[in-house]
Amino acid sequence: MSDFSLTLVLQFKTSKIINDMAKVQIKSEKITPFGGIFHVRELFSRFVAPIIDKVLGIRCTSYGYQYSEIVGSLASVYFCGGDCVEDVTSHLMPHLSLHPTLRTCSSDTILRAISELAVGNTTYTSDTGRSYDFNTATMLNSLLVNVLLNTGQLMAGESYDLDFDHQFIETEKYDAKMTYRRPHRGHREPRRQRQRALSPAGHAGAHLFKP
Repeated sequence: MSDFSLTLVLQFKTSKIINDMAKVQIKSEKITPFGGIFHVRELFSRFVAPIIDKVLGIRCTSYGYQYSEIVGSLASVYFCGGDCVEDVTSHLMPHLSLHPTLRTCSSDTILRAISELAVGNTTYTSDTGRSYDFNTATMLNSLLVNVLLNTGQLMAGESYDLDFDHQFIETEKYDAKMTYRRPHRGHREPRRQRQRALSPAGHAGAHLFKP
């Protein structure tokens, strides 16, 4: 009787060990350290993407990427700790492509879309004869306001004072213009170019608008 019981115990323990090993071996091969970006991109597609395509328009009617997908791809670079646009192709594409529905475009597509949305500068000449370039980017500024409204950061019907500033970034680019602040070459951040050019003292006046 004792021998029979010992046999049952050994069989039970052996079976349990085999089952535990089988559970450990069952895993998915699709593992990414950037899984958190999927949730961010899903929220982006839900709340921001429709506004982008509405304001900027449809980029393509058949095969291709819409502006919302391109902006989402560019945002993924910075959300994942990238340093330049090319990181989306060289580092992130294998991970971002694991999502079953979200589409991520290459860095070349992102750069082409940026060129498509670019508008020419307006040159302002001061009383002293110096010329400054500024860029209002009206459509992109309208997009920013609409996104803020759609995400609840601004409320329709309310009045807001928006105050912007920008900074100069030193650069060794051969085509960079000399700044009026310091004797070095530099370029302005494009999104804030307008306010500094209109306010050489370094502080842009408040702009009142009502959504």
